[in-house]
This record gives sequence, C-alpha cells and structure tokens, in this order.
Amino acid sequence: MLLWIAFAVLTAAVLAAVLAPLARPGHPEEADAEAGTLAVYRHQLSEIEAERARGLIGAAEAEAARLEVSRRLLASAAGSERGGPHAAPARALLESRHASIALATAIAVPLLALSLYLAHGSPGMPSSPFAARTDAASDQAELARMVAKVEARLREAPEDGKGWEVIAPVYLKLGRFRDAANAYANAARLQGETAKLLAGLAEASVLASDGLVTEQARTAYEKILAVDPRRVEPRFWLAMAKEQDGRLAEALADYTALLTEAPPEAPYRAPLDMRIKEVSARIGKAAAAEPVGPTAADVEAAAKLSQEQRAQMIAAMVEGLSQRLKRNGKDLPGWLRLLNAYTVLGRKDDARAALAEARRNFDGDARALSELSNLAASLGLGS
Repeated sequence: MLLWIAFAVLTAAVLAAVLAPLARPGHPEEADAEAGTLAVYRHQLSEIEAERARGLIGAAEAEAARLEVSRRLLASAAGSERGGPHAAPARALLESRHASIALATAIAVPLLALSLYLAHGSPGMPSSPFAARTDAASDQAELARMVAKVEARLREAPEDGKGWEVIAPVYLKLGRFRDAANAYANAARLQGETAKLLAGLAEASVLASDGLVTEQARTAYEKILAVDPRRVEPRFWLAMAKEQDGRLAEALADYTALLTEAPPEAPYRAPLDMRIKEVSARIGKAAAAEPVGPTAADVEAAAKLSQEQRAQMIAAMVEGLSQRLKRNGKDLPGWLRLLNAYTVLGRKDDARAALAEARRNFDGDARALSELSNLAASLGLGS
C-alpha cells in the first residue's frame, strides 16, 4: 500500500511541474512591463509641468515637450492593445485550451502508466525488500567465490577426498547434478563408502538422469541396504528401478511392503500409494493385452500341421507363458496352466522348478499356496 501511495505522490508532483505553465492565465511579466512604460511617460509629463512652473523652461518649450511625451504615451497604449477588439477573446480561448490540455494530460498519463504496467508488469508478485535482494545477491556472489576457490584447490590436489566431500552437496544445491555425482564418487573412492556418501551419489545420479535409476545409483542403493536393510529411501528407489525395467510384479510387491511398514504419519505414504495404483493399472493392462491361451485360429492352424510341427508350436506357446510369468510372477492362473502344460508334455523337472518358483512368488499367500499344492498333488509333483 505504501508503494502505491508513493507512486501517486510522485505522479502528482511530476504533473504539477509539467502543467504549471499551462495553468497560468497569461504572461504577467508582459503586463508588468507595459504598466512600467506608461508610468515612466506619465512621470515625464509631471516633470515637464514642474519645470515650467519653476521657470526653467518656457511655455512654448513645455508645450512641445508635452506633445512629444503624449505622442509616445499614445503609441505605447496603442501597441498594448494591438490585435483589435478580438484580442481579449482570443486570449481567453487560448487559456481555455491550456486548461483542457492540462486536464486531459492529468487523466491520460496515470491511465497510460497503469495500462502499461498491467500489460507488461507483475502486479501479483509479492514485494521483496531491497535489503533482502541485496543480501541474496551478495550471498550468491560469495557462494560462487567459495566454489571457485574449492575447485581451484581440487585441480591442484585431485586426491583431496575431504574437498570433494565438501563441494558435492554444494553442487547438488546449485543443480549441478552431474558434477555432484562425480564429486560424491570421488569422495567415496578416496575416503571410503559411507552411507552418507553413497546416498548422495545415488541421489545426484538419479537427478542427473531425470529420475532414471542408473546402474550407478542402483549399485549405491544396494550397498546402503547391505548395511541398513530397513532404510526406506534405497528400498523405494530399487523398487522404482524394477518398475523401470518392466518387472512390475516385483516393484508392486516392494511398494506394498514399504506402505505396510510405513507409520501413519510418514510423508512418503502418498508417493507409495500413487506408485502402487499406477503399477497395478499397468499390470492390469498388460494382462488384458496378452492372450491367455490359443485362439480359434491357432487351433485351426495346428490341425493342419504335422505331429512334429504341432509339438514345436505347443512348446513355443508354453515357453511364451513361462517368460510372461517371469515378468509377472503374481499370475496364479498362469502358473496353474504352466504346471499342467509341463506335465502333459512329460517335462516333470520343469514342472517341479516352476512349482518352486510359483511358491516363492506367493510366499505368505495361503490361498494361492493351497491351490498350487492341490494341483501338484493331482499331477504327481508332490505336495
């Protein structure tokens, strides 16, 4: 509010200075000059009369002097009224025009300034005190000088692990993610792989790759988990790596486990919930897009093949089902079909291996494990 008041006062002051000449009714200096000239002539007439009375000049000389002064007086008066009877109305009209121009300017200037500001300015931007802006610029300059000094030092002593550790988080704050990743990697190489350095390395690597969990980040997170298996951050990003690799079922299981273990007030519950919904949707779309068995066209084509060709076709279909289950291990109907197919083909060893893999995928799911055991018993694969 104070800023707008200051703007209004400044605008009024500028307009007053600019429009003051237009507001004056005429030229007072001209009027004063005319009045002075007439007074001089009248004074000369008085002096001539006084000199005649004292006898300093004669009557004829006095009369001649009076005539000359009177002639000059009349000429001066006529000059002041030059322009005839229309001079006064013309001046009045001119003064009226001056007043109109002043009024129009007083209205137009603020409106034009306001229009330009609304079109090109930022009226909604919060104000920032000048001192704060100055301090921020000073801080940025000081930070740049400090970074330059550390970089110069590291060029002279590239094996200074402490220097790399100091500058790495600064790079991260400045958005220089690739430089930060290199600095963290150097610090870890020279000073040992601590959880702090590995976490910084992984974060910088992910940010430098626009959210992609790189092999460098994956390795760093796995090393952190080897020391602290319950740590949330590496578990989340490793689940994200599985999702990016297309291992959706494994990623979903990891996200779900993290959400189950998370305290009610944990700030990462919302991101986990979002990932679970998105991965579940992707799994559903993938399952709907993949065929669950041979189509009518497949059966018709198989009937025209030789026995050997039919066997090759069936083997290819079974192999396709096996590969799909490796990507989505939570597909219980798929595992049941695969066990049946292996048994029909006489591939009992493959069936037992598939049964063991299915049980690992459904560890803790009593219903799924019961169905697998019942089918295994009926197929002669054991309980």
